[in-house]
Amino acid sequence: MKKRLSCAALSAAAAAVIVTGCLWAADEPEADALEEEQIVLHVMHNKQEAPETYHKLAEAFHQKYPDITVEYEVPTDFDLELQKRMNRGETPDIYTASPVQANAGLLLDLSGQEFLARMRPVHYDTVTRPGEYFFPMGYSGAGIICNETVLARYGLELPRTLRDLEDIHDTLSRNNVYTFALGFKDLWTAHYCFRPAYYAVYAGQPDWNSLRYEDKVSFSDTPGWKTVGDVVKDYVYAYGNTDTAFERGYMDACNMLAQNRAALLVQGSWAAAIIEDYNSNTTLRMVPLPVSDDPDENVINFYCDYSLSVSADTEHPKESLLYLDFLASEEAAEIYVKNTGSFSGLIGAPMPDSSIAQDIMAYVDAGKYIGNPSDGWPPYFYTDAERILAEYMFGGRDYEEMTEALDSAWDMRSGDL
Repeated sequence: MKKRLSCAALSAAAAAVIVTGCLWAADEPEADALEEEQIVLHVMHNKQEAPETYHKLAEAFHQKYPDITVEYEVPTDFDLELQKRMNRGETPDIYTASPVQANAGLLLDLSGQEFLARMRPVHYDTVTRPGEYFFPMGYSGAGIICNETVLARYGLELPRTLRDLEDIHDTLSRNNVYTFALGFKDLWTAHYCFRPAYYAVYAGQPDWNSLRYEDKVSFSDTPGWKTVGDVVKDYVYAYGNTDTAFERGYMDACNMLAQNRAALLVQGSWAAAIIEDYNSNTTLRMVPLPVSDDPDENVINFYCDYSLSVSADTEHPKESLLYLDFLASEEAAEIYVKNTGSFSGLIGAPMPDSSIAQDIMAYVDAGKYIGNPSDGWPPYFYTDAERILAEYMFGGRDYEEMTEALDSAWDMRSGDL
């Protein structure tokens, strides 16, 4: 999922699901004394999938360090709740942060920490403050999650080209099955549809962001941005449950795929765990979102979608670093991979045991992948880009208006660097 990076969410905006490591039993004789000695680390992130994973991580750490308890929180609106906590002076010890917070000096510099050498490196071009601030916990792929069971039922192959998508839609629409499952009630899922298509720009021009900062390229003069917009508008949105897209959320879309009511879902690979929870008999695969009729042009997204940072204001820096050191262990990586089905950031970690993981790594091993280009965008530009691209998808802007708005927003936001 987008970095907002689904466990059961509480309805109140400030409410959070809390996943806690082992706690001392209150009825034991020494319980009160032990609890007084407890250090509690508060970890806030936005990974809603497989919440039991984080309970198991917290519990395993607590077994090693009985005087430290880890509490995970997954707010219903991560960005809003984090800002509220910061305003109240209650910043979590560890949380999923952004380059903005790194540049503002709000994060502890992790430079020189031995555990970082054990992890896949992650860097953000927009971090201008010297230092290392992000612990790369997990990686995911992004593309089309395919229900191979549905496709096989109607004699269809995995889509490799735009023509394949057209053929799938022609067949499935005659059988009252949606091609794409859409859950735009959770608006981030609409925005996320564009990410797997960004390679229409960046695969051939990986330095596009740098060139844009230097005013050597623009959205308006880069044809690939029209491809990005058109593929999502004319295929994903048009071939999905368009009439009910805004009545159904992310979990509903996953359930549509699981119950064979749709064949395809544009999402991150993390969504597979939810789909399989709904129906463990569903056979899932992943392919890139095609942007042409040449399958050799296909590129998958593979990037760090889950990082953690330590607050510069934490009262427990030693314990926070100790927890990151644990997360960089083989034990923690095995827990993470087994329970999430996602890729660990630990170098040499076991691979997820799924056909989706194998599909992703086939592209990665062949060098046919890009990271997340939006990591190199100006601060807050991604919110503008998501809104503007979505307006194009829904017919609120034409192509010229879309690219002009993107260029204007980029120029404004780049002043924040």
